[in-house]
Amino acid sequence: MRAALTRRAPTSAGAHALAIALFLACINSVTTGCAAPPQAVSVSAPSQPALPGLELRRWFVPIDAALRSTALETAQTKGVLIPVTTGLSDAGFSMYRCSSGQLTQLMELLGGSPQVRSTAMGTLANWADMETLRLSGERTVFYAGRPKTLSESMLRLSLRGWCFPTVDSARARIEVRLTTETVRTERASLDPTATRTRARDLGGGRTVVELAPDEVLIVLETPVVVPDDAPLDGLAAPAPPSIAALALAERPIAGRATVLIVAASMADMLPPNAQLPTTPHE
Repeated sequence: MRAALTRRAPTSAGAHALAIALFLACINSVTTGCAAPPQAVSVSAPSQPALPGLELRRWFVPIDAALRSTALETAQTKGVLIPVTTGLSDAGFSMYRCSSGQLTQLMELLGGSPQVRSTAMGTLANWADMETLRLSGERTVFYAGRPKTLSESMLRLSLRGWCFPTVDSARARIEVRLTTETVRTERASLDPTATRTRARDLGGGRTVVELAPDEVLIVLETPVVVPDDAPLDGLAAPAPPSIAALALAERPIAGRATVLIVAASMADMLPPNAQLPTTPHE
């Protein structure tokens, strides 16, 4: 029995020595920071600030012109929409300012949208398309109060803009224009792809708007409501559609009209505790 105990003694001493060595190794690993496995360390990447720039959203509201006309009138009465003077009214476009906090109310007035599409545009020093419309042949439209025939061309409703700081806040400059492009083949060329486009402004000029941090720009077709007492003898032909109706009505969803919303992110341009304006700016 005593001999057996004598033989196990070195084993016990070795175990103690091993335990002490492991303990010292743990202390050393904690000191140097090498013992923790990678999956046990939680590293959160610093959040990146949003970049200043523009965002284009699309709503698809019921096509019923009477519903939209009533909704727009109600929204203006309640101060949800503030009309913007635009040179594109002859083409059938209307523009409004709206507080970003009242967009939900505006959508409800317009009858709601089955989906909302959003596209980040960033800072736009050059023109970017909001909507395009290709006329494959001569097309008669209602323009500036009378019928007008347009030749084969590409119509573009375009946007450009950028954000900039002010003394006490920030603003976004938004420019909207409507252009028509006719495609002409270069002379003395057998290559059918040798074409060039000639774009020219269509309408009364570009619309320029400055938006405050809490504002968005609403662009939509001016709804045309046929009076109830209009003659229905079958002799009077209905008026041709406006350019805005061709570009925004039932494209791309049947039975829906497109409403364009231009929003701006000021990012870190706003000073700390900046007070957002509560009244529209012209």
